[in-house]
Amino acid sequence: MSSISLSTSPGCGGDAAAAAMATQGSEQALLASDRYARLILAQMNKMRLRTDFCDVGLKVGTRVFRVHRLVLAASSPYFSALFSGGMREVDKEEVQILGVETEVFEVLLDFIYTGVISVTVENVQELMVAADMLQLNEVVSICGEFLKGHMDPSNCVGIFQFLEQIACMDMLEFTENYIHVHFLEVCVTDEFRGLTKDQLVRLLRSEELRIEDEYQVFTAAMDWVLQDVAKRKKHVVEVLEPVRFPLLSPQRLFKYIEGITDFSLRVALQTLLKEYTEVTKSPKENKMYSQLQPAKMRPRRKARKYLYAIGGYTRLQGGRWSDSRALSCVERFDTFNQYWTTVSSLHQARSGVGVAVLEGMIYVVGGEKDSMIFDCTERYDPVTKQWAAVASLNFPRCGVGVCPCHGALYALGGWIGSEIGKTMERYDPEENKWEVIGSMAVPRYYFGCCELQGFIYV
Repeated sequence: MSSISLSTSPGCGGDAAAAAMATQGSEQALLASDRYARLILAQMNKMRLRTDFCDVGLKVGTRVFRVHRLVLAASSPYFSALFSGGMREVDKEEVQILGVETEVFEVLLDFIYTGVISVTVENVQELMVAADMLQLNEVVSICGEFLKGHMDPSNCVGIFQFLEQIACMDMLEFTENYIHVHFLEVCVTDEFRGLTKDQLVRLLRSEELRIEDEYQVFTAAMDWVLQDVAKRKKHVVEVLEPVRFPLLSPQRLFKYIEGITDFSLRVALQTLLKEYTEVTKSPKENKMYSQLQPAKMRPRRKARKYLYAIGGYTRLQGGRWSDSRALSCVERFDTFNQYWTTVSSLHQARSGVGVAVLEGMIYVVGGEKDSMIFDCTERYDPVTKQWAAVASLNFPRCGVGVCPCHGALYALGGWIGSEIGKTMERYDPEENKWEVIGSMAVPRYYFGCCELQGFIYV
């Protein structure tokens, strides 16, 4: 007899969803049919609806559902344990299921026999709780994806609290990350003010808060306290513990506290802030503070950060250095959006300035223009986006080193008149005054300087 040559690939008469697993040129193939699996599941559901071969009844509320032990045991570890040896329900013809509403169980039972489930905003939480109890993990995942698609700043806190109750860790992590990213929209909602104290502290401690300014974390914590002052003011120290006070202006905080109407809360806040300012101004205490709480000294990882380019000089058309001119313009780079924009200009155009950040304010010190050296100091407030003149230096300086330390601003060396200087001045923002405090061992200008654990290095 003659042999027939056959192709190992599925033909036009086979299942379109079938997958053939065979090496090219082999004479046999291992085929799989998704359609067959669906047909078997559909047939089992028909048998359930007709109560064919059903061997147990599940009593939920007042209703009894006739089902197949094998199908339910295969659907979840919960039913597998319920119908296996060692459980008293093994040989019972009717088993009671507690803790699930009848309508919810009916939806879950339909899923077990069909693989299809209708999830709505109204039933998603009940379905998820029941599915979690019955260990129907696929339903839990489906409900989780539904919640992700319907999450917004107005409801994410409620979802967060719900997921924490049922300990759904994967979805809980997703929701917590959502709150971090949308923190500025979330923290003004009623749901946010309904957080428990521990939940609030957990969120406020995160490095991932996508904030514009640490002050927003402070006001979010205070809004929570003020929502129910009588019951919550006792938690104020614990709730404010995650706030990075070294990044905030004490003047701004004191101004906020003055508006607190509750006397005992206002006193507690004033005491707390006073302790903070004393720590930051004491060299010994500040060194210890820096070592023990380094995270408090730097912005959060996901906080918006700006890079400023201030003053300087530019060459005019033609490119000769003799044609250069000093600039007053200020540009800012946004690390969120990755672009430069122009912000308010300096009052005085100049180059060779010293720049430092103190208590959330940017200080620009000294500088020169057209061989004229300046003693002026300007301060920029990122909140109001305006420059303001503050006290002038005792000596005009350009190429000056400027550094914050212990709540004050230090100006060191620089070009002073006709010579390189070595004197140092300290600026007190509370008194708005510069004071000459001594000299460096070596005169210098256009050098680097910084503060580390209470010491200034040049």
